[in-house]
Amino acid sequence: MQIGNKIFKPGLIPTIITLLVLPVLLRLGFWQLERAEEKRDLIELFKKKNDSGPLLIKDKVNIDEHFNYRNSQVEGKYISEKLIFIDNKIHLGKSGVYVLTPFKIKNSEYSILVNRGWVAMAADRSSLPQIQTTPELVTLSGKIKILTEKPFTIGEQFQSNQGWPALMQWINISEIEKKSDLKLLPYLFLLDEKEQSGYVRNWKPVVMLPEKSTSYAVQWFSLALALFIIYVVVNLKKVKSESENGE
Repeated sequence: MQIGNKIFKPGLIPTIITLLVLPVLLRLGFWQLERAEEKRDLIELFKKKNDSGPLLIKDKVNIDEHFNYRNSQVEGKYISEKLIFIDNKIHLGKSGVYVLTPFKIKNSEYSILVNRGWVAMAADRSSLPQIQTTPELVTLSGKIKILTEKPFTIGEQFQSNQGWPALMQWINISEIEKKSDLKLLPYLFLLDEKEQSGYVRNWKPVVMLPEKSTSYAVQWFSLALALFIIYVVVNLKKVKSESENGE
């Protein structure tokens, strides 16, 4: 293909590199667009669930993804002697933990894990935060949080075998049930920000806004476009004139 006084004559190596890299860049761009759309849907769901009346948790009920972030209430007592800290949580650039406390549901054999929020954590992981917990019968307001699949980790889930409180890397209901001998509901209860028994809470459905994912998509598409332009420019060869050929 000739363009002006230049002919497009692609070389083997530039073509192979472009064919390998270009689809990857495009796929990453479309993946970020999909992520942005998922986040918009999740934010919209979060807003709708905030407008819904609270669901009263009385016993084990079938909960699916449609109940995620649903406003809820539960009556019972904290089980303060089986406190759990979820490690490596960052707030305003500071390292800390989430405070999880089992909550025995009134007139039920089941308990539910209540995420009471974030507290700062010392560099020495053997020195755990001191947490105050009311022993009284209380009614809590909050949101249901469906647990996602566990991340990839190496080593033991519980960082200490010295009893309670327990320090964990991530929330695993089955592991906590084994250690605590409690029957736990298979989801989390995010304590409402207005409740007095909690710590730093700013529950959001997504950490990164959809606009950020969209900007990442633009960057990946820009790289793909730049690669294609470079490929074309590098493989444009100047056509020799008759005088240059000595004719």
